[in-house]
Amino acid sequence: MNRIVIYILTIAVFFTATSELVVAGILNVLANQMHVSVALAGQLITVYSLAFAIGTPVVVTLTARMGRKKLLLLAMLVFIIGNLVSFASSSFTLLIVSRIILGVSSGVLLVAAFSAAAKMVPPEKIGSTIGTIILGFSSAMILGVPIGIALTDMFSWQMIFLFLASGSLIILIGMAFMLPEIEGDAPVPFSRHFTVLANPVILFA
Repeated sequence: MNRIVIYILTIAVFFTATSELVVAGILNVLANQMHVSVALAGQLITVYSLAFAIGTPVVVTLTARMGRKKLLLLAMLVFIIGNLVSFASSSFTLLIVSRIILGVSSGVLLVAAFSAAAKMVPPEKIGSTIGTIILGFSSAMILGVPIGIALTDMFSWQMIFLFLASGSLIILIGMAFMLPEIEGDAPVPFSRHFTVLANPVILFA
């Protein structure tokens, strides 16, 4: 059962990573249809990354005590909403808003997936389990981006987000039925999150 759940989490991460990376492959199309420059269209990637980096620690801290199953379901639901907003976006501003929603929900889902996975398997299997979930992220670069480009060529860029929303809905249902109840974590103070900036590598990045 745990193995199936881990695969479900891996696919969920694949969808969230695809939502982030796929935009890079269709920037010209987005810029043309939204009547903006390619450089401005590129800010869709920046906005997503900033929302991921800033919003995730905040939400994770505020929801630390929440059960992992509940948090995963909530993050996936918000992710689906973000994709639907992207699908329905008729303006660049609305598309920016959808990227913020997708960035935060993707970050929270990734952290919650790692936390849940670590509690579902024996200590000696935590490393391989986390590796499996990370494979979902890596696969998005190999499979997710080409699939998104193909959908854009055959239909439109909006179909990418409809595909992600539909697939995520199936994953959401799978999580609801198969994911066990998993307790939350002790909250980590915001100040501790910022201690990573003491690392020169992180700071310069």
